[in-house]
This record gives sequence, structure tokens and C-alpha cells, in this order.
Amino acid sequence: MNDQISPDESGNIKPVDASLNFPNYLSGLSHDIRTPLSAIIGFSDLLVEPRLSRAEQRSYCLMIARSSRKLLDLMSNLIDLAKMETNNLEFFYKPVYFKDLVEELKIEINEMCSLYEKKHLSITYSTPNDHAAYFYADKGRIFQIIRILMENSLRFTKEGSITLEIKQDSPDLTTIVIADTGCGIEKDILKILFEMFPGADAPLGKKTKSRGMSLSVVKKLCDMMGVTIEVSSWVGAGTKFKLSVPRREL
Repeated sequence: MNDQISPDESGNIKPVDASLNFPNYLSGLSHDIRTPLSAIIGFSDLLVEPRLSRAEQRSYCLMIARSSRKLLDLMSNLIDLAKMETNNLEFFYKPVYFKDLVEELKIEINEMCSLYEKKHLSITYSTPNDHAAYFYADKGRIFQIIRILMENSLRFTKEGSITLEIKQDSPDLTTIVIADTGCGIEKDILKILFEMFPGADAPLGKKTKSRGMSLSVVKKLCDMMGVTIEVSSWVGAGTKFKLSVPRREL
């Protein structure tokens, strides 16, 4: 995708070649809004039925909660993208302690597991033993990136495990790896993974499950913060995202 945002030589953030296929964008956005809205309205109507069992009520409520979360994430991503395109997205760099970051992520991911009903999925976290270990970054944005990647792993991993590993390879480099044992990503889809609303334009003309704009937001945030993101995937065996966060002088 050519629509990238990166810092110039003076360190200022500016859009680079901000081209977007507008019809595809609107088509994808319409789908991503209508689908959760229809679910919210439909299951809300069903909840008023007097003869629903407790299990049915719980299932419908979870569907409404998941769809509401999708809408909230969509709105948040739209706001972030608008700020990126107008050069108004700010970053606040400070020490980010590994232990604190992981503890906050555990709370978020546990809530996601409940929403997606992933009770039997193993989720493990690996960080340095030193509780005082930290790196410099925008904590909110790093949290956002990891949360999006882990949520994608939750959605596409029916059984097995998801792992989050954060390590300090050197004083100048922190590595964050999110790996899962999910369905994996086909090679033709992997090439356009960070494109916004790819629709049916995959090389083989396949209809792909909508990924919305979340992974596009991840890529743009990484570019703007100088973070390198790599992805490896094996169909039927899982996917691994690797983030390389360089040291930033304050």
C-alpha cells in the first residue's frame, strides 16, 4: 500500500503519497458499519422475547457486546486515520515498564476472551524477570498495536495458544512478538494484509473476510513511530507478528 505516513528528516510527521481507492474504501466501510449494527438491532429485538432461556439471553448479550466493541473500534480507528492524514496525531514518549504493560494487557485480553468465548485457549506472557525493565515509547499506542494484533489472533484461533513475548535484545532495541496457532494466512492475502478494505482484489479473486482498517492503523502507527513490523504465517499452523521498537532519545 502506498498510503504511508512517516517522519521526515527533521523528525516531523507528514503524509507520504496519500492515495486511496475511494470506492473500495466506502464499500468496505459500509460493510464494517452495517454488519455490527444489524447484529445489535437484531439481537436486541430477540432479547424481548418472553420465552428465552438464560443460555440464549447470554449468547445474544455477548453478540451485542462484540458488535458494539467492533463499532467502537471502528470509530476510534477512523478518528486516528483522520488525525494521521491531517498530521494531527501526537505521540507522548516516556518510560514503559514491561511489567505494567503486560498487566494491563492481561486485563484487556481476559475481557476479550470472555466476549469471544475462548475459555479453552491458552494465552501466555513472557517478559524480562527484571521488574524495573523498561523501554521508551508511547505507551498508549504500543498498547493499541498489541491489543489489535492479539484480538486478531483471538478471532482466528479456535484452539491451541496465543503467546506474547516482550524482550530487550539490546539497550537500543526492544522486540515484541505475538504468535498464535490459528488458521494462518494464505500467501496472496499476506501480500495485502495491511491494505485497507482489500475486498475481492486478492490475486486469485477470492472474497476475503473483512479485516476492516485495524491492521492498516497498526502499520501506519508503526511507520510513524519508527517501529518495524514483520509477519510470518503458515496456513493451518498459525501466524506470528514481530515488532522491533528502537530506542528513542528523549
